[in-house]
Amino acid sequence: MRANRRLTSGVKAGIAVLLICAQSFLGAHADDTHPPGARSALPPVDSTSAAYRQGHDFYAKKNYAEAMRCYRVAAGQGNALAQVEIGNLYGMALGVPQDYAEALRWYRLAAAQGNAEAEDQIGFFYLSGWGVPQDSAQALNWFRKAADQGNEVAQRNIGMMFLRGMGVAADRAEAIRWFRLAAAKGDDDAKEALKYLDAQ
Repeated sequence: MRANRRLTSGVKAGIAVLLICAQSFLGAHADDTHPPGARSALPPVDSTSAAYRQGHDFYAKKNYAEAMRCYRVAAGQGNALAQVEIGNLYGMALGVPQDYAEALRWYRLAAAQGNAEAEDQIGFFYLSGWGVPQDSAQALNWFRKAADQGNEVAQRNIGMMFLRGMGVAADRAEAIRWFRLAAAKGDDDAKEALKYLDAQ
């Protein structure tokens, strides 16, 4: 899977920075888009999951226009993973103009199907004020929905909110509890947070 874009929050000068992440977000680079003439014919697709996989393959090749076309085929048939990827493309301005409201619309479609990554992304948008007014209570609500499904990024994000007192009373013990849940699922940033807090 792709790396995460990270919203960094300095916890202590000279110490490693704790990170709060939303899966899939990367900053776009100048070479991340293809000129209009670079379009290739969309291969025939015989299923929703095949369309999603083709979109993923095009994304890996940084051919975002083709990735979007494939994801739209899958998303049009209700594929929540493709809906999340379309949201990611709009959120990161990959092959399309950046449009947080449109990204959020696609995340909401996937979240309506119970997709934990979409729920985490919606939480991140509320926390950041991207496409919606900044609202820590809404962010926490969406992070909890994803965390209840075992999403380690959401679990870490909740830990960060408690550590930093973002919309909640700062609570080191509660932050550690959430970081431990995320770390148990292999989340490296949560492990770093526990190391920093001397709570391994």
